[in-house]
Amino acid sequence: MEPNHRAPQGNSSADRRSPTADQRPPTADRRPPTEDEPEGVAWKGALAVALVVGGLVVWRACFTAPEDAESSAPAPSSATSAAPAPGDPAAPGQTPPRCAPAGPAPFVIGEAPPAPAAKDAGAEQGAGGGAADSVEDVAPFAVEVGRGTAFAGGFAVGAQREAEGGTIAMVATLSADGAQGKLVRLARSRGDMDPPVVAGAGGAILAAMLEPNAGGRAIKVARIEGEHVTWGAELAEGRDESLALDIAASGERAVIVWDDVTRDGKRSRIMLASADVGSLRSVTSARPVSQPSTDAELPRVIARPGGYWLAYIARAEEPARRAAAEKGDDADEDTAAAGETIAHQWIEVVPLDETGALTATPRAVTPKDGHVLAYDLTLGEDDGVILAFRDDDTPSGSIGGRISAVLVRLGGVGEPRVLVGDREQDTPPEAALGVGAGVPALLRGAPGPRAHDPASGRAGAVWLAIANASGPTQLAALTARGELQGGLHAEPALGRGEPIAASAEALLVAHPAGKAMKLDVLRCAPAAPDR
Repeated sequence: MEPNHRAPQGNSSADRRSPTADQRPPTADRRPPTEDEPEGVAWKGALAVALVVGGLVVWRACFTAPEDAESSAPAPSSATSAAPAPGDPAAPGQTPPRCAPAGPAPFVIGEAPPAPAAKDAGAEQGAGGGAADSVEDVAPFAVEVGRGTAFAGGFAVGAQREAEGGTIAMVATLSADGAQGKLVRLARSRGDMDPPVVAGAGGAILAAMLEPNAGGRAIKVARIEGEHVTWGAELAEGRDESLALDIAASGERAVIVWDDVTRDGKRSRIMLASADVGSLRSVTSARPVSQPSTDAELPRVIARPGGYWLAYIARAEEPARRAAAEKGDDADEDTAAAGETIAHQWIEVVPLDETGALTATPRAVTPKDGHVLAYDLTLGEDDGVILAFRDDDTPSGSIGGRISAVLVRLGGVGEPRVLVGDREQDTPPEAALGVGAGVPALLRGAPGPRAHDPASGRAGAVWLAIANASGPTQLAALTARGELQGGLHAEPALGRGEPIAASAEALLVAHPAGKAMKLDVLRCAPAAPDR
């Protein structure tokens, strides 16, 4: 049997010596005939050698060609076995990518880690060829960013980082295509506070941040135009543990909302104040807007044509506290239940006018026997608001639960529908399965004052993003009624990044990178582009 390492047919030494490949006879036959050797004998010797060589070639072609062809076939390369890159046709069974980078490079806040070595470049590629984020990307004292916003100049997001011997609060702005970015310093952030929250106000940006003071904490509001910062009046926030804060602008007014405890400390309530957008002068002083009997927290506010939508989480009074109140005693450590209390929590929503005044009574839009852990909101159909929320009766941070959505209009409340479930028997066929421990984020970009008005330009898609520490971020498109439009799945260009703002055609995505934060703009379409 021939050894496996011999050369394939067509490259053998026998073939190279054949007269058809080399017009010269073999070396042994090129010597001139001697006087003692007849010329015919030399010719017959050459013919014999040629016949032997030809026989060997035929024998190898008949008996060894299949083995040689198999051994000489090229091995599959990583390019053919890897998943398709964004922009390439997807392999059978894979979902075509819907997002692609809008700019050549991300905008980096802080000091980015060094680029990976060339030999590790392949390991850093995601499933579709995009860069994959490592689980160890977040380092101590890293840059923090909050929720972003779209405005006339592009995108903006509140951030804070270690600098100047402490923590500095700032606002990062990016052009609509992500090609240009800059940082605007606000102030030194004292205490363990969250990054500033931001809202677009035409070509300007409004930012609100918390700062400790002698009475507890204060809310500082600033207006950013270019690199110029104008500060407004401070608002007293109180001494409660919550850092929940939000701001929105509609017309010439802006409203600021937060939660604070009542004077007796028995429950939390939602507070609201308004200011003039141009001067940031206080127009209305802080006042409670949630019902006196409601224990409310985690407010969110969003601008709508002609006013705002205000939402917050309301919860039932704890049994131990209620029993103690009936006896006239305060609940203490002996009467409180051990471990984490899983109380009934639901979402209440109320419309506001342009001045921030309530135009109706707050109403529950999710079941009062539910367990809402987190939620987000964005504009929906008919000037309504879409709320996506995670409902779970297990302790915070555990894997499971459901993510549902509900559309609230000025004329009524729709039925909540499950978007993602954790058990197949409880999940509708049109919903996705497997929520993990992630919380929902809703994003919608509007090019004009009305998100669904064709006269104001093309409306942005509604996106549902579910970030999860144990895997890549899941992304899905929703209709203006809060229904799934296509599947919920990972996006190669997104990786483990977290979408924090949206415009009509793009998403602003934050990627942790060691102590730095990378901000990427992705062009996304609800459906994959035609190939």
